Amino acid sequence: MMEKRARREPELPAVVLSTAATVRPAALPGYREVLRHHRWGAGLVFVVLFAVTLVATLVPMPVYRATALVDGNGGTVVPLTRTLAERALARLDPGEDPLPAPPLVVARLLARATARVRRQLGLPVLEDPGPPAASADAVIDGVAAGTEIVPRTSSSFVEVSFTSPSPRVAADVANVLAVEYVAQAIAGAGDSGDRWRTVLERELQVTRDALTRAQEALQAFTRANPALSGDPRESLEYRKLADLNDALTKAQSRRMEKEALHKQVTSGNPGFLSQVVSNQVVAGLATEAAKLEGERARLGDGAAGGRVQAQIDALRRELRTAQEALADTVRADFEAAKKQEALLAQAVRTQRAVVGDVGQRAVEAELLKGQVDATRDRYERLLARAKDAPGGADARLVDRAAVPLWPSHPRPLLDLALAVGIGLLGSFAFGAVERRRDRPLRTAADIERSVGFEVLAVLPLFREKRTNGRRLRVAPELVAAEAPGSAGADAVARLRAALFHGNAAGPPQRLLVTSARLREGKTCVASNLALALAGAGRRVVLVDCDFRRPRLHRVFRREGTHGATSFLTGAADLPSLLCETDHGIDVLPAGPLPDEPAALIDSTAMASLLDELSRRYDYVVIDAPPVLGQADAPLLARLAGGVVLVVRAGETNGAAVAAAFGRLRTLRARVLGVVLNAVRGAALGSSARVPLPMIHDAR
Repeated sequence: MMEKRARREPELPAVVLSTAATVRPAALPGYREVLRHHRWGAGLVFVVLFAVTLVATLVPMPVYRATALVDGNGGTVVPLTRTLAERALARLDPGEDPLPAPPLVVARLLARATARVRRQLGLPVLEDPGPPAASADAVIDGVAAGTEIVPRTSSSFVEVSFTSPSPRVAADVANVLAVEYVAQAIAGAGDSGDRWRTVLERELQVTRDALTRAQEALQAFTRANPALSGDPRESLEYRKLADLNDALTKAQSRRMEKEALHKQVTSGNPGFLSQVVSNQVVAGLATEAAKLEGERARLGDGAAGGRVQAQIDALRRELRTAQEALADTVRADFEAAKKQEALLAQAVRTQRAVVGDVGQRAVEAELLKGQVDATRDRYERLLARAKDAPGGADARLVDRAAVPLWPSHPRPLLDLALAVGIGLLGSFAFGAVERRRDRPLRTAADIERSVGFEVLAVLPLFREKRTNGRRLRVAPELVAAEAPGSAGADAVARLRAALFHGNAAGPPQRLLVTSARLREGKTCVASNLALALAGAGRRVVLVDCDFRRPRLHRVFRREGTHGATSFLTGAADLPSLLCETDHGIDVLPAGPLPDEPAALIDSTAMASLLDELSRRYDYVVIDAPPVLGQADAPLLARLAGGVVLVVRAGETNGAAVAAAFGRLRTLRARVLGVVLNAVRGAALGSSARVPLPMIHDAR
């Protein structure tokens, strides 16, 4: 038996098989899921930001803002100056309320503190900040710091506001500032109006001179071109060009007609000319010749026929002479048409040059007219502004400032809403950061990038089995036995094949199934793996070593009062604790929960238990607790021949898987690979004969 066990312990490659090629790409988790997982951190961020915002807005002393309204009547807004503040303070009766304090000058305080420290250390003082400002100057600085003069948009009104911790002081200072503002606006408007009128008069003189020069230039051009009309197309030159164009067109038509007749004459067939055919003389000669030809044929070759032939020859000579005279007339007409066309073409070219010059002069006239119109328009606008320029601004106080009833700052309701908003923004920012950190693993490629391992198999998400149209509930831990041929059973079979194909001797005899965290489906994977190994004709025992949250006794409906912990504590022997099942495997429940599970696992009794089980069975499948959070799984991994890590798709992140692998490698555990669990059916592709997806562990 020891030889058999030694034969099955050779090293198995960590990378065996990847069947996750069709799994959908990884996606970031939703904000709701991230905030639910990190609700304490998000809540802490919200509370801290909420409290800080409330303290920053509500703790400062309340201040009141009073506003007086002034109508400037379009005058320039008077800026806030120390003179205006000083004149307002001279009219102010502070009464019992203190006058406004100057703002805190941080640079002055730092300079004074630095000078005092250097003086105590015996170092030379580079610059003495001097004594604090006098009380009057401090009050003037306070007035200037709390005053705001803002013109209203699209109106001539100006708002004169003042802010102070005392509502009465805020209203009094705002009113005296408004009165002094009106007085200063009226006093300074006279001088500014005179200066403005002087500038306008100078601009008017310059524009008037420019208008005179433009009008003189237009008049001189008009005198030089008296025949130039407004529209060049109405000028005599333009009409003459149109007439010449018409005459040229007609001459070209006549020349083409004469040219056709001339070509017919030069071709050697003048008899076919229309002039020849229609001429009465030629027609009469041709008719007489035709009659004589008939008479000659009737008389024959006698003396009478000879006389007729002589007459025919005389007629033909006369006919030929008439035709040649008509052809000469055609040639003369063609040459005359050509000369007339050439003369008209030359006249058109000359007239076009004349018309072009007229158009250029018309453009110059239009430019001069536009310059005159633009200069006249500018002159009229300046003249209107000069007439409307007032002698002084009629500024007046429209509305006096009332004593404010409520502080302008802080505003409790607004500050409360601001604190809530900032707290929520901070919580969402925290969620966004955690969302990037908690990127779930969905594919084999994600696992390879995180820990450098390929997956052994991909197990789909278990839901329910359909048989003849009816839904039957199947325990996810028993799919490999109770739903043969389903997608879940086929996936478990692929996991078993991946373990066997890695080495000719098969997988290690002791297989530890664990996960990085809770609720990843390790119990489902361990149970189905044990059933799949038993289906291959092996003797298999399934051991529940999760002494904190055992579940196998409920899966196989056994009592949990006795189990592995009973053997480890010496309360019972091993044969009495093993439970046979209807699925061809034996199960060793966890038993009573111990007080110190890690100490019990790290005992010699645990090694003895696994050795005894290895002698009795071909394979020992161990359902171990999660790796992170407790020392149980790493301690058990040292006693196992190989470790299978279960990763739940879409929920487990790479940091958790990397941390789990780190703990296992620290204890020199042999990791066989990863099982990607609870993958949605749509991501697996079409491979199952029966639509039974798998595996979901309620843990």
